[in-house]
Amino acid sequence: MKKENVLTSYLINLGEEVFHLLLAKGAKKEDAEDIIQNTFYKVYTLLDNLTESNIRPWFFRVSLNQYIDLKRKKEQQNIYLTEKVHSKLQYIDCELDTILNKDEILYLLKDIKKEYKEIFFLKYYYDFSYENIAAILDIQVDSVKQKLYRARKMIHAKTGGKH
Repeated sequence: MKKENVLTSYLINLGEEVFHLLLAKGAKKEDAEDIIQNTFYKVYTLLDNLTESNIRPWFFRVSLNQYIDLKRKKEQQNIYLTEKVHSKLQYIDCELDTILNKDEILYLLKDIKKEYKEIFFLKYYYDFSYENIAAILDIQVDSVKQKLYRARKMIHAKTGGKH
């Protein structure tokens, strides 16, 4: 099989895998198709810069970032920090996804640094493990944990919580 055919087959399989992930995360079929199509376009424009070892995490990262951006645009962040949300945030050591709903998480992230927000979304909004996040973002697992910790601290400080 020619090298181009192997790459095409690999990218199609990768696109299908990411497509199903996007659907599992709540994307509409049409939105997932658009995201995959845009990612394919980016792959072909950057093909010379991508390697076998980084194309898969890059594809996931680009697709998920597009989905996050689309979701953010669609969901107007009109969530207000109610007393109920504030009281939930008193438990900073808890897993935030068990005490907050997704709209509350979106509201709390609106002023957080992009690198922290991205990891926070992948962990608490998309339910990725530390290892999966590290692979998607092409960083070390310890960096994921550190940035996630900092994001939680920023959110907690933003809400006036005690450390």
